[in-house]
Amino acid sequence: MQSRYVHYYQLLAWLSVFSVITGSIHFTRGLAHQEIYFAITLIFGTGLYSYVSRYGFRRFLNTANIFYQVIYFIVQSMLGASFGTSLMVLCILLFIYFGSVPPIPEGMHWFAIKTMFWGNWYNMFGASLFWSVVYLLLTKVRQLYAIKEALASSQLEVLSQQLNPHFLFNTLNNIRASILEEPHKARDSLAQLSDMLRYSLEQHQSAKVLLEKELEILQEYIALCKIQYEDRLRFESEVSDEAQCALIPKMLLQLCVENAIKHGVARLVDGGVISLKITIEQANALHIHVSNPLPKVNENISTQSNAGIGIKNIRRRLALLYPKNSVVSPSLSLSYDNGFATVSIVLPLEQFEEKK
Repeated sequence: MQSRYVHYYQLLAWLSVFSVITGSIHFTRGLAHQEIYFAITLIFGTGLYSYVSRYGFRRFLNTANIFYQVIYFIVQSMLGASFGTSLMVLCILLFIYFGSVPPIPEGMHWFAIKTMFWGNWYNMFGASLFWSVVYLLLTKVRQLYAIKEALASSQLEVLSQQLNPHFLFNTLNNIRASILEEPHKARDSLAQLSDMLRYSLEQHQSAKVLLEKELEILQEYIALCKIQYEDRLRFESEVSDEAQCALIPKMLLQLCVENAIKHGVARLVDGGVISLKITIEQANALHIHVSNPLPKVNENISTQSNAGIGIKNIRRRLALLYPKNSVVSPSLSLSYDNGFATVSIVLPLEQFEEKK
């Protein structure tokens, strides 16, 4: 339940109770104008107390055990009903005192007061308790939704910052080995590694980034991998011009290429070519294809057994980033054909819009 709407919901609820009370009296025996004032006093007192009890709940018991929350609302409903009913009885006595309604017969005062009090107390207690149950349930739903959002956000942050530790270890060792022989190349490699780490750790960035920026980081990643694989690793890309301004999940391409190197190029003596193709199809779908050669021993391995952590990471991120009601459902598939493995990803097309 969003806090900015609670006041309206509460007002609507008590207006409904007021309508039920006055309507039942009107259709049963007719409604005097004084009774309207009594009903207003009754509803106002009980509603005001329920507002105060809701504030106390948010202030002191919002994160308490559900048992204590239930006890709190039961007690507060009893007190609220007592407060509202007492105000109504006081209002009736004032009307009697000023002669606006007929006086209570002699000797019947205590009986009349008890009848008026308890006859309305149970109604107000039921209404207050019902509203408290609804409020508590909606509050729990809102808290669960907030927890789910926070969990998804934290999972997404962890996944988007995930760099293979083996890649970092190998890159640092390769840079160290080239410091004496090729100091300029080592310096450039350190700068590229620094850019990649900064890019992966930036928390203020959106979970989705401009494809053009993602391609720049991918080129730096490939350059760092070439220190180890040299000519064994070759890369070619074909990206349509209209796709350059598309938004994609951060580090998505790097994870795809990393998976292609690990399961393809790294296992081939002569290495191979990793191909990247990105196009826009049907005007609202971004298609990404990453292909790599596969060792013969792996050609018949099933998609699931060869998925790897990187592909599972991508699947989880797509599930977190894109709602199920998207016009284009995000998907990831693996295919094997003629010694090549291809990762195919389909994303809803989202264009980058510069803030004015």
